[in-house]
Amino acid sequence: MCRMFGLMLLGVCVLSSGCASIINGTTQEVSVSSNPSGAKVKADGNDSGETPSKIKLKRKTDHVLVITKDGYEQEQRTLTHVISGAVCGNIIAGGLIGWGVDAATGAQYKLVPGTVHVDLKPAKDGSTAAKAPATQISAEDRMKNLKELLDQNKITKEEYEATRLTILKEEGNKGQPTM
Repeated sequence: MCRMFGLMLLGVCVLSSGCASIINGTTQEVSVSSNPSGAKVKADGNDSGETPSKIKLKRKTDHVLVITKDGYEQEQRTLTHVISGAVCGNIIAGGLIGWGVDAATGAQYKLVPGTVHVDLKPAKDGSTAAKAPATQISAEDRMKNLKELLDQNKITKEEYEATRLTILKEEGNKGQPTM
């Protein structure tokens, strides 16, 4: 009887772990629009359609969107991954196993902003302004983006602090030998 109860309890724990993975998933759909519409969107250097569109991006990393249209200047937007406020609830409901699954899969994060709109400016020379898009975002730029999101009330103070600590930890681990 005890063994059966133990197995049932273990099954419940395993099934309830990774709550954010089940609820949020490891990707997030981001709406991208422009004025005028019909602009090409590249996410991290990969073609992702034309505006207006919804693109699916992994929650685990920051992303750079580049929006271009002939006759207009190129626009670039950074989507920052921040730790979702639901992590605390997940730890309570799913325990450390649930949090571990969500941390590994990226489901504990959300991308902000979740909606991107750009007003394209006519190019001075009549063609698309060519700028080399950034593919990697420095820790300094991530911190600036994070602060802007806090100032714009797009993330909570708790999300800001948790993500800030993660960025600092990642930066501190660069150059460290891996085992």
